[in-house]
Amino acid sequence: MYNLKITIRRLFKDKAFSLINIFGLVIGISSFLVLFIHVSNEKSFDKHFSGHQNIYRVTSVPGGLENAAWARSLGIVYAASEQIPEVELSTQFSHCGEGAIKMHETSIMQKDIMSVDEAFMTMFEVEPVVGDLSEISKPNTVFITEDFARKYYGSLNPVGQNITIEALQYTRDLGDYEIRGVVKNTHPKTHFRYELLVSQNGGLQERYASLPDRKIQWTYNYFKLQKDADPKLVADKVTAYYDNSSLKTTRGPQDYDFSLFPMDDIHLKSDYRFELRESSSKINIGLFILISVVVLSISLLNFTNLSIAKLIKRSKELGLKKSIGATKGQLVRQVLTEVFLVCSLAIGISLLAIESLKPVINRLFEIEFDIYFSEPVVYLTIIGVLLTCLLLTAIFVAVFLLARSSAIDILAGRNNFSGSYVLKSLLVVQVTIVIILISGTVLVNKQVNFVLNQPLGFDKENVVVLTVKDFSKDAGVFARELEKQTSIESVGFTQQHFGYPAQGFGLEGLGLEGTAEFVFANYDYLKTMNIKLIHNWIKPDADTVRGMVINNHLYQRLMERHGSMENLLTYSNAQPLRPGETRINFVGVAEDFNYSSAHESIGDFAFWLDEGGNRARFTHVRINNLHAGMEAIKSTWNEYYPNQELDYFFIDEKIAQQYKAETILSRILFAFSTIGILISIIGISALALFISQQRTKEIGIRKVNGATVSEILGLLNQSFVKWVLIAFVIATPLAFYAMSKWLENFAYKTNMSWWIFALAGVLALGIALLTVTWHSWRAATRNPVESLRYE
Repeated sequence: MYNLKITIRRLFKDKAFSLINIFGLVIGISSFLVLFIHVSNEKSFDKHFSGHQNIYRVTSVPGGLENAAWARSLGIVYAASEQIPEVELSTQFSHCGEGAIKMHETSIMQKDIMSVDEAFMTMFEVEPVVGDLSEISKPNTVFITEDFARKYYGSLNPVGQNITIEALQYTRDLGDYEIRGVVKNTHPKTHFRYELLVSQNGGLQERYASLPDRKIQWTYNYFKLQKDADPKLVADKVTAYYDNSSLKTTRGPQDYDFSLFPMDDIHLKSDYRFELRESSSKINIGLFILISVVVLSISLLNFTNLSIAKLIKRSKELGLKKSIGATKGQLVRQVLTEVFLVCSLAIGISLLAIESLKPVINRLFEIEFDIYFSEPVVYLTIIGVLLTCLLLTAIFVAVFLLARSSAIDILAGRNNFSGSYVLKSLLVVQVTIVIILISGTVLVNKQVNFVLNQPLGFDKENVVVLTVKDFSKDAGVFARELEKQTSIESVGFTQQHFGYPAQGFGLEGLGLEGTAEFVFANYDYLKTMNIKLIHNWIKPDADTVRGMVINNHLYQRLMERHGSMENLLTYSNAQPLRPGETRINFVGVAEDFNYSSAHESIGDFAFWLDEGGNRARFTHVRINNLHAGMEAIKSTWNEYYPNQELDYFFIDEKIAQQYKAETILSRILFAFSTIGILISIIGISALALFISQQRTKEIGIRKVNGATVSEILGLLNQSFVKWVLIAFVIATPLAFYAMSKWLENFAYKTNMSWWIFALAGVLALGIALLTVTWHSWRAATRNPVESLRYE
């Protein structure tokens, strides 16, 4: 209690020092908690399910398309599970990101609709609030979440009410579904979300029944394996089941690679197409941890520097207490009480600041950050920060201040800490961190700008994509009406847009191994996206262009195999057709383009051209005037599709979303690097102040002997320059290695330019010299008589 009173009195006595010390620690701890707790939240996804370590998602990837894997898989996977004894529980389900429902004659666009079975309810521990979950097996039943019930029914009991499902993915007019219960909302740390859980029987029964005999990847398949079962062995059994089925010989890719992906890794490590829930942290998680530890380290180093400088100034007080009988343990406890109080205060302020800034953090960094105080990681993190602060301070006091000096030495002021390698080592560490942060920030921004400006092989600017759901009308009429407007340049149709998962077709019939990606489109789509044709075999008098346009990458492979298009066609026409297959009519070769993103290299790709039908699902409109073009689109849309709300996006924004993880990383790295640099400036400033105070007598003597201010500044800065250069030598290879590993995530990457590290070194040197020069100038311009009198 005595130490506590003394500590509080001392904090209020030296308010400026206390505020600086607490402020620096608050910034560092807040930054660390935001990043580290966010990382902990991300890593704990799906861990709340019992037996989560034995749950796997089954994927089925057409041969040759390993880089374009889907999270969805073939329906035959579910049928195979019944023949595999290692599978304890199996479920298949569909997920509709946004569907159309009707309630009380009001149509609503509803997010996160899943069609599930009883096994889903069991495997993912759906908790009922009202109702019997087994009723999900009955035809046309639906369970709603608490949020949905509260939003649309308020205090009324929704059980027994009907919801009309007008459209899900690829299905329409499913009819009325009776609400049979209310379930708890999806756990926030789950890799999927649901608001409506609809039965697979009734309106969807025929579609589910056909899945084992179709090569479509519409459902998600999950296995819960018996304990110690080998997932590779189970995957091999699924493959064997497929190979022995009649499905293998039907139209589409012949070979599929089946694998089991651990559910525990889905949120952070799975980057397949059609993921159930977007995760922006898949490639950032390691860097988040690194940045959080770096910022906290800077903060703790800064706190330690300031505490050490303060303790050295109070060394005579400690020496006096030691001379009158105080033990080393008592002195250490006194110092640690002060450190504990300051750290606890800083942690408390940090938690309050984080809670109040949570909305700003989530909006600025586009993450889903929250502090779950019920989880032990929060308290373990806080305890870890406290122990680290106490340990660093205790080591210095016990080892460097008290153990190596007698009470007489301390009282006589014979210890000169300005040349201490401990303090200089702290300086080197801080400057090293600053250099790494600066170079990392510059390189990440350079790479993000590089991929965003990477030539894609098509023109992404000024293209609006309209999502069409009503195929009962002729989309060609709508397109022709749009093209009459002066603000519209062209209109094209496609079933998939750039970045949207494409289809796959086997290349065996063309004499190649593997599978190529393709999308259904019309010829005007190529013109709308400015995709250039290297070879054009389209007949000028053709009213409708039907056939395949392949990319140059696939064309070159085919020419290496066959030598000419004539030989290719001869070979292709000689191959027997399987049921449902047609001959390929090649109509052109397009320049290579990047369909997915710079994370993947260009592969085999084709457009299957025709007109009408669901090719108009994503209608691309190139406009030459933003305002006039959008007005023309809206008026024409409302006239032609009066019962459908206009749903659109700009293709350049959609492509930019593919680099959302890198953009978020860039923001976080810039923000927290700036914080780290500011904290480092405080720490370097504290060291410079302390060293200049330690050399006050030396400076006074030099001035009396005729030294000028510039000579003294040069003397004091000289040693700092040396330590900054040492820090640069240490930091450069570390930063180079870390950034090289990060760039491995990209198929196309910027150069690791030498000027990035040079710039970081110059900036770090400038920060150090400016800080040191300020304190050195103040010491050098003091009256030497006062300096010597002070000493």
